[in-house]
Amino acid sequence: MSDNKERRMIADTGYEVLQAVEIGKREVLLAENINATDGNFYMKAEYHYNGIIGEYDGIVYSSDFITIINQFTEAIDRHAAEVRLEIEKADIMPRPIAPDDCYPNDYDTDITGEIVAVKAEALRPEYRRGDMQLVFVTHGGGALANPRSTSVFCYHLTDGKQARYDRYQIQGRIKEIPEWARRQLDYYQNERKPVESVLPEEKVAGYAITMRIQVGKMEFVLGENPEAPSPYVTWQHLKGRPGYDLGHYLTDRDKAIRDLDRRANNERDFQNVGRSRRPREHSSAR
Repeated sequence: MSDNKERRMIADTGYEVLQAVEIGKREVLLAENINATDGNFYMKAEYHYNGIIGEYDGIVYSSDFITIINQFTEAIDRHAAEVRLEIEKADIMPRPIAPDDCYPNDYDTDITGEIVAVKAEALRPEYRRGDMQLVFVTHGGGALANPRSTSVFCYHLTDGKQARYDRYQIQGRIKEIPEWARRQLDYYQNERKPVESVLPEEKVAGYAITMRIQVGKMEFVLGENPEAPSPYVTWQHLKGRPGYDLGHYLTDRDKAIRDLDRRANNERDFQNVGRSRRPREHSSAR
């Protein structure tokens, strides 16, 4: 690395990043610490941002540079294969959505509750496809008319996963909504219905349950109590078992909603992995 470049360190480990490759949901890192007292001068790590915090995992140390290079390239290959499988499962609309396919991103218009296209350049190169661009906007200060902030929270119609973009990264409302996108929207809206539209109010430990997401037999809920030191909590609940557990307590509603979606996304990924390990007679569809 040249001296005039800002040094990027892996947390407080003393390892400096030499190479970084973003692929799919991960960033694969190759790092060096020439002062490592145990002789393990090289590190391979993976970085993942879950919408709330960044996490490092998949860490390997070695005194041998070639060993770490092999670990680094194998991780890139593995995640590239995962992305290819992800895209093959969706494979609905490979052509990118052009600006002419959308109404202009009019800042005088509230886009909450709309299907919009994210600009292709806002996505990683492997996701610059029409099916990956289409999202449904759920909330965020940046989604409002004449916004005073930039955040637009949404979920992708291909897989229902929560995302955040800045308003300037939105290309606009799509002029002709594809039928597959309407079907996906119906499915995910049913999955994410606010509690008040389907059930009487339920309170748990003083928190009113205001949102539920069902993923198989697991349910994730958002609780709100404005009087509590942490006014928001997300819990999980296994169908057939009483009560809620594994609470995550937060002070910001946007972060709580993102945490709710993250937990549901993780469970969905876990269930998909479980299904992929069973014998199949045909290819699974997204």
